[in-house]
Amino acid sequence: QRVDVASFEDNEALMRSAVEQEGGLDLVFLNAGVSTFTEPGAAFDLERYRRAMAINLDGVVYGAEAALPHLRQRGGGSIVATASLAGLTGVPMDPYYCANKHGVVGLVRALGPAWSQHGVRVNAVCPGFAESAIVDPIRDMLAASGIPLIDPVVVAGTVVQLFAGDMTGECWWIQPGRDPAPFAFRNLPGPR
Repeated sequence: QRVDVASFEDNEALMRSAVEQEGGLDLVFLNAGVSTFTEPGAAFDLERYRRAMAINLDGVVYGAEAALPHLRQRGGGSIVATASLAGLTGVPMDPYYCANKHGVVGLVRALGPAWSQHGVRVNAVCPGFAESAIVDPIRDMLAASGIPLIDPVVVAGTVVQLFAGDMTGECWWIQPGRDPAPFAFRNLPGPR
């Protein structure tokens, strides 16, 4: 079934279709994403920006919200969203991608505890540069810089680990040659 993740109605139809075909919904992986790679100093491309925000952030919001009633009907379940290392740090080479991935990280950290009362766990994977079509525009630059790509099997294994665990609201970083782990966010300073 073809789905435009930037459409809430398409997300609702997808979740209904999954329930009709499989008898219920237990696990949801929200993985669609696009980059906005632009040359430094290039003119702002509003259409490219809106497309990236609609797919990378709205798509996660819409997918999660469309899945929630079906997961609650089953007594709970698990959602994993793909964020990025760009959601955990600043990325000058792609600031708008960075912004929407920060949005995904914030959403996951907020929905995790909020939806736990419904038995729904929400987590994210935050890979660095993984072997996928999204790196095609910068593949040569990455290779020339000696930056290895993450095997997609490692990313998939981390998604499965998050589905199987009992954690919620966590964002797991993934880097080549290292075991994936939850990112340790610092607590906010309190008032004095």
